[in-house]
Amino acid sequence: MRKKTVPVPRESGLASGWTVEAPQGIGDPAVTASADSASALAHASAGDPAGVKDSGTAAETAEATAPPGTQVSNGALVALGVFGGLYLLYTVGWAIVAQAYSEVNAITAAGSGSIGGVLQQIVYWAAPFAPALWFFTALVLSRGGRTARLSLLLAIGAVVLLPLPMLIARGG
Repeated sequence: MRKKTVPVPRESGLASGWTVEAPQGIGDPAVTASADSASALAHASAGDPAGVKDSGTAAETAEATAPPGTQVSNGALVALGVFGGLYLLYTVGWAIVAQAYSEVNAITAAGSGSIGGVLQQIVYWAAPFAPALWFFTALVLSRGGRTARLSLLLAIGAVVLLPLPMLIARGG
């Protein structure tokens, strides 16, 4: 049976004064206590006579408050890329549809009165932004949650936001 060793800071070839520490066990008080004492020792040898660590920096605060396991898996990154590309194509598709039907929309908006015409133009030209809005909303709503929720939201959006006017042939 191997004896568990305590991580000890070692000198790195990156820059003078920097140290590289071995990964620490999460929730292991012995490892955490030894890491804190090693950190205090490193600060003391770096010219800090009290060995007190400055905890006022934003980077250290962010590292301390970040929950473990917040990284996204490779499959999730690929899915985000595929859905992001699909939503980008949807945005271009809706922009093409809005451009192609702009004359018909202007004629229709003319008979709606001034307020109705303005509202119709706003809604009509907002359609190209709907896929991007859905994508970022799905990211925000599933932040910190499971990847399955994000995948479900993106799959629903891929069906709902399909630019049907591009797929339906115009009769004439």
